[in-house]
Amino acid sequence: MNPKGFFGELKRRNVYKVAVAYIFGGWALSQGIAQVFPVFDVPNWAIRLIVLLIIVGFPVAVGLAWAFEITPEGIKRTEDVDASDHRLPKKYVWLYVVIVGAILSVALFFLGRYTAQTPRQSEPATGSLPDKSIAVLPFENLSDDKNTAYFSDGITEEILNALAQIPNLKVAARRSAFQFKGRDLDLRNIGKILGVGHILEGSLQKAGDQVRINVQLVDVQNGLQTWSEKYDRKLDNVFAIEDEIAKAIATQLRVQLTGGAGQPLVVDSTNNPQAHELYLRGLGLLAARGPGLLQASDLFQQAVKLDAGYAPAWGALAITEILLPSYGLNSFETALPRGESAAQRALSLDPNIAPSHVAVAMANAARCRWPEADKSFRRALVLSPGDAEAVNQYAQFLSAVGQLEPALREIEHAEQLDPLSPIIGVIHAGALAALRRDAAAEAQIKKMLAAYPEFRPTQAWGAAQFIDRRMYAEAEAASRASGKLGGQTGEAKALLVRGMADPAQRVAAINSLKTSPDNDDIRKDAILYAFYLVSLGERGSALDQLEIYADKHSSGFAAWLWNRGFDSLRDDPRFKAVLAKLSLPYTPPAADQP
Repeated sequence: MNPKGFFGELKRRNVYKVAVAYIFGGWALSQGIAQVFPVFDVPNWAIRLIVLLIIVGFPVAVGLAWAFEITPEGIKRTEDVDASDHRLPKKYVWLYVVIVGAILSVALFFLGRYTAQTPRQSEPATGSLPDKSIAVLPFENLSDDKNTAYFSDGITEEILNALAQIPNLKVAARRSAFQFKGRDLDLRNIGKILGVGHILEGSLQKAGDQVRINVQLVDVQNGLQTWSEKYDRKLDNVFAIEDEIAKAIATQLRVQLTGGAGQPLVVDSTNNPQAHELYLRGLGLLAARGPGLLQASDLFQQAVKLDAGYAPAWGALAITEILLPSYGLNSFETALPRGESAAQRALSLDPNIAPSHVAVAMANAARCRWPEADKSFRRALVLSPGDAEAVNQYAQFLSAVGQLEPALREIEHAEQLDPLSPIIGVIHAGALAALRRDAAAEAQIKKMLAAYPEFRPTQAWGAAQFIDRRMYAEAEAASRASGKLGGQTGEAKALLVRGMADPAQRVAAINSLKTSPDNDDIRKDAILYAFYLVSLGERGSALDQLEIYADKHSSGFAAWLWNRGFDSLRDDPRFKAVLAKLSLPYTPPAADQP
């Protein structure tokens, strides 16, 4: 064959033009689907299949171009077309294909670019999802009485807590998983947001003393159901159902149970259904924090009155009481003894559940008994390594005792387990600030302020961080917002910041700090009060408050002792004496370093 004649024939038959147009069009199409398909949750295997078909189609297109021609009379074999018939449409048709392909490619690119959601605090970007990971979504309440929704939520939480006991299994925490309650979202999206490979969802129907629970386990990667089961039981056997579900999931995810398969993950801790229901109602309020903590405390107290041997209820009561002063809902003098007593009762009743040890650890930390708190936290994390709240509280303890790098590692771990928790995000910002990682701390607190502007601790901690950095405009805005969220006008707290920025307003600010009813919540916490005093130049009064804390342990903000706000006092003998009296910084035994 004459090569020159062969290539001339390729040109005459428009094979070159079809090849160029196909390559360009195929490239445009593959780029477009790569941008757009993920927006609609099309799985990666489908995208790869389409690209493969485009590649396989190339020789087919070239072969058809060789064999056939498109003419005004229709498609004809090339041998039947007059070679001298040079029509204008044929000459430029390949160019039109290229132009249309280019326009389509650009349009699909921008569609994919600007319709895809930008990752936010509530939508973290994820890579490959860990296979041994799960989120337990709130079970749908199908009962006739919709006021019993707390019951289905409580059952969900107990299954979640059971799974958190399993080593090497990542379990998304309650606060993050429950944000999807009542929201009709694709399970694959939820899995990506929470960073888990599997999702357990289900429904619960309660009628009298009977309960029906339907559950299904879904693989996030492909959206397919991998396991499902239905349970019909009496309420007095609900703990056994929870244990069955948890163990079935462990089997499906191929994770090793602590203590072997024969040991229950869910313990039948009460035979009083009414006490159990009160406990379940309290759990939701405890998780939500805020003013609901008072009602949670009341519910837990009712539960233990009905069943004095109910260890989880005693543990939850202890944690609630210890948290109350930090939310301005009770005094340290009243709440801490109650919390300590409940914690010891929980531990004596059942030393093999994590909440008992978390409660004891928090009580010891509140009393500045650092070695005892450290030991109890570690025991809790052995019993329930995936418990986000235990990890969070341990991180806060490490911050309080000056173990700043380990504290940061632990709070980052807690955030992986509970990525949508506002309080964990705020504590993370504080850990970064204590280490003087200013850019990262500022970015983190601003992210939290944007995501959770109605969560008061976000505004309060944001104000403190901005004060430390002398970012007074931002600090004033956050202080005012914090005051308003506390039921005040916000102006008394805003005045404090203006007094730091403007010497002319300092006297008025100090007077407001010491006397205004709207700043009474600050005065109730010794370290918080000291922070604002020293920020307004009242060094002596600030040291007085720190000495009160060393005697009475009346603060929930021990971690703030390591912040920049107290740097001006670090060389003062009185400040050093306070730290010495508190045995700070505390260093865990070498063998037990985090």
